[in-house]
Amino acid sequence: MSLRNSINAYPQIFIIDGKEMHGSRNTAKGTVLVPYTLIPKIRIGDSILYKTGGGEISLTVTDLEEVEDGTLGVGTIHPHLLTLYVENKSSSAYKNQPSTTTFNIQSVSGQQVQVGESNNLVVNITLQELVEKISKSDDPEAKSLLNKLLNNSTVSGVVGAGASALFSYLSK
Repeated sequence: MSLRNSINAYPQIFIIDGKEMHGSRNTAKGTVLVPYTLIPKIRIGDSILYKTGGGEISLTVTDLEEVEDGTLGVGTIHPHLLTLYVENKSSSAYKNQPSTTTFNIQSVSGQQVQVGESNNLVVNITLQELVEKISKSDDPEAKSLLNKLLNNSTVSGVVGAGASALFSYLSK
Protein backbone atom coordinates (compact mmCIF):
# COMPACT_ATOMS: atom_id res chain seq x y z
CA MET A 1 0.00 0.00 0.00
CA SER A 2 1.41 3.40 -0.91
CA LEU A 3 1.84 6.42 1.34
CA ARG A 4 -0.59 8.24 -0.96
CA ASN A 5 -3.44 5.93 0.14
CA SER A 6 -2.60 6.60 3.79
CA ILE A 7 -2.77 10.35 3.20
CA ASN A 8 -6.17 10.04 1.49
CA ALA A 9 -7.71 7.84 4.20
CA TYR A 10 -6.07 9.75 7.07
CA PRO A 11 -5.47 13.24 5.62
CA GLN A 12 -4.90 15.27 8.77
CA ILE A 13 -1.61 15.65 10.61
CA PHE A 14 -1.28 15.41 14.38
CA ILE A 15 1.69 15.74 16.72
CA ILE A 16 1.41 12.93 19.26
CA ASP A 17 4.22 12.12 21.68
CA GLY A 18 6.48 14.48 19.70
CA LYS A 19 5.92 12.56 16.46
CA GLU A 20 4.01 13.64 13.37
CA MET A 21 1.25 11.14 12.61
CA HIS A 22 -1.56 10.99 10.05
CA GLY A 23 -5.10 10.64 11.29
CA SER A 24 -8.70 11.62 10.81
CA ARG A 25 -10.61 14.00 13.07
CA ASN A 26 -14.39 13.93 13.48
CA THR A 27 -15.38 17.15 15.26
CA ALA A 28 -19.03 16.08 15.63
CA LYS A 29 -18.04 12.97 17.59
CA GLY A 30 -15.00 14.56 19.24
CA THR A 31 -12.72 11.78 18.02
CA VAL A 32 -9.38 11.43 16.29
CA LEU A 33 -8.58 8.13 14.55
CA VAL A 34 -4.86 7.40 14.23
CA PRO A 35 -3.49 4.26 12.57
CA TYR A 36 -0.30 2.95 14.19
CA THR A 37 2.20 0.13 14.22
CA LEU A 38 3.89 1.03 17.52
CA ILE A 39 1.52 2.59 20.05
CA PRO A 40 2.45 6.20 20.84
CA LYS A 41 2.85 7.17 24.49
CA ILE A 42 -0.41 8.94 25.20
CA ARG A 43 -2.60 9.14 28.31
CA ILE A 44 -5.87 10.73 29.31
CA GLY A 45 -5.24 14.41 30.04
CA ASP A 46 -2.38 14.70 27.52
CA SER A 47 -2.52 17.28 24.75
CA ILE A 48 -1.97 16.60 21.09
CA LEU A 49 -1.55 19.16 18.33
CA TYR A 50 -3.70 19.20 15.22
CA LYS A 51 -1.89 20.93 12.36
CA THR A 52 -4.21 23.11 10.31
CA GLY A 53 -3.54 25.30 7.28
CA GLY A 54 -1.48 27.97 8.99
CA GLY A 55 -1.44 26.95 12.59
CA GLU A 56 -2.06 24.36 15.24
CA ILE A 57 -4.98 23.52 17.51
CA SER A 58 -4.37 21.98 20.91
CA LEU A 59 -6.66 19.05 21.71
CA THR A 60 -6.92 17.45 25.14
CA VAL A 61 -7.38 13.68 25.33
CA THR A 62 -10.41 12.80 27.49
CA ASP A 63 -10.45 9.06 26.70
CA LEU A 64 -8.74 6.60 24.37
CA GLU A 65 -9.25 3.22 22.84
CA GLU A 66 -6.68 0.92 21.20
CA VAL A 67 -7.92 -1.61 18.65
CA GLU A 68 -5.43 -4.20 17.40
CA ASP A 69 -5.85 -4.86 13.67
CA GLY A 70 -8.46 -2.08 13.73
CA THR A 71 -7.55 -0.60 10.35
CA LEU A 72 -8.08 -3.92 8.57
CA GLY A 73 -5.28 -2.73 6.30
CA VAL A 74 -7.62 -0.27 4.58
CA GLY A 75 -6.11 3.08 3.64
CA THR A 76 -2.89 2.61 5.59
CA ILE A 77 0.11 0.36 6.08
CA HIS A 78 -0.42 0.43 9.86
CA PRO A 79 -2.43 -2.48 11.28
CA HIS A 80 -3.73 -0.97 14.54
CA LEU A 81 -6.12 1.90 15.20
CA LEU A 82 -6.02 4.36 18.08
CA THR A 83 -9.24 6.23 18.82
CA LEU A 84 -8.70 9.37 20.86
CA TYR A 85 -11.64 11.18 22.37
CA VAL A 86 -10.62 14.83 22.42
CA GLU A 87 -11.83 18.23 23.47
CA ASN A 88 -10.74 21.47 21.83
CA LYS A 89 -9.69 23.57 24.82
CA SER A 90 -8.80 26.58 22.68
CA SER A 91 -12.40 26.93 21.46
CA SER A 92 -13.84 27.23 24.98
CA ALA A 93 -12.99 30.95 25.04
CA TYR A 94 -15.43 31.45 22.15
CA LYS A 95 -18.31 29.37 23.51
CA ASN A 96 -21.12 30.79 25.61
CA GLN A 97 -20.53 30.00 29.24
CA PRO A 98 -23.51 28.73 31.21
CA SER A 99 -25.02 31.31 33.52
CA THR A 100 -25.02 30.58 37.23
CA THR A 101 -27.10 33.47 38.51
CA THR A 102 -28.53 33.18 42.01
CA PHE A 103 -31.51 35.31 42.88
CA ASN A 104 -32.19 36.08 46.53
CA ILE A 105 -35.82 36.91 47.37
CA GLN A 106 -36.57 38.41 50.77
CA SER A 107 -39.37 40.41 52.32
CA VAL A 108 -38.03 43.77 53.47
CA SER A 109 -41.30 45.16 54.77
CA GLY A 110 -45.02 44.62 54.23
CA GLN A 111 -44.94 46.49 50.91
CA GLN A 112 -41.43 45.85 49.65
CA VAL A 113 -39.78 42.69 48.42
CA GLN A 114 -36.06 42.39 47.84
CA VAL A 115 -35.14 40.56 44.64
CA GLY A 116 -31.53 40.75 43.66
CA GLU A 117 -28.32 39.13 42.61
CA SER A 118 -25.49 39.18 45.13
CA ASN A 119 -27.97 40.51 47.69
CA ASN A 120 -28.37 43.97 46.12
CA LEU A 121 -31.54 45.79 47.13
CA VAL A 122 -33.54 47.66 44.49
CA VAL A 123 -36.33 49.86 45.82
CA ASN A 124 -38.75 51.64 43.50
CA ILE A 125 -40.87 54.36 45.07
CA THR A 126 -42.55 57.37 43.49
CA LEU A 127 -41.56 60.84 44.54
CA GLN A 128 -45.10 61.40 45.78
CA GLU A 129 -44.90 58.30 48.01
CA LEU A 130 -41.57 59.51 49.37
CA VAL A 131 -42.96 62.97 50.20
CA GLU A 132 -46.10 61.48 51.79
CA LYS A 133 -44.13 59.07 53.99
CA ILE A 134 -41.65 61.74 55.11
CA SER A 135 -44.43 64.28 55.80
CA LYS A 136 -46.21 61.71 58.04
CA SER A 137 -43.01 60.99 59.95
CA ASP A 138 -41.83 62.76 63.08
CA ASP A 139 -38.38 63.44 61.63
CA PRO A 140 -37.78 67.20 61.24
CA GLU A 141 -34.34 66.64 59.66
CA ALA A 142 -35.80 64.44 56.89
CA LYS A 143 -38.54 67.03 56.27
CA SER A 144 -35.96 69.82 56.09
CA LEU A 145 -33.73 67.90 53.67
CA LEU A 146 -36.70 67.03 51.45
CA ASN A 147 -37.86 70.67 51.48
CA LYS A 148 -34.34 71.73 50.46
CA LEU A 149 -34.36 69.16 47.66
CA LEU A 150 -37.73 70.28 46.30
CA ASN A 151 -36.63 73.96 46.40
CA ASN A 152 -33.59 73.18 44.25
CA SER A 153 -34.01 74.78 40.80
CA THR A 154 -32.84 71.66 38.95
CA VAL A 155 -35.23 69.41 40.87
CA SER A 156 -38.09 71.91 40.37
CA GLY A 157 -37.33 71.95 36.65
CA VAL A 158 -37.41 68.15 36.46
CA VAL A 159 -40.52 67.73 38.63
CA GLY A 160 -42.26 70.70 36.99
CA ALA A 161 -45.78 71.67 38.04
CA GLY A 162 -45.97 68.71 40.41
CA ALA A 163 -43.53 70.43 42.78
CA SER A 164 -46.23 72.72 44.23
CA ALA A 165 -48.46 69.72 44.96
CA LEU A 166 -45.56 68.01 46.73
CA PHE A 167 -44.91 71.14 48.84
CA SER A 168 -48.50 70.96 50.07
CA TYR A 169 -47.81 67.54 51.63
CA LEU A 170 -44.85 68.94 53.58
CA SER A 171 -46.78 71.93 54.90
CA LYS A 172 -49.46 69.68 56.46
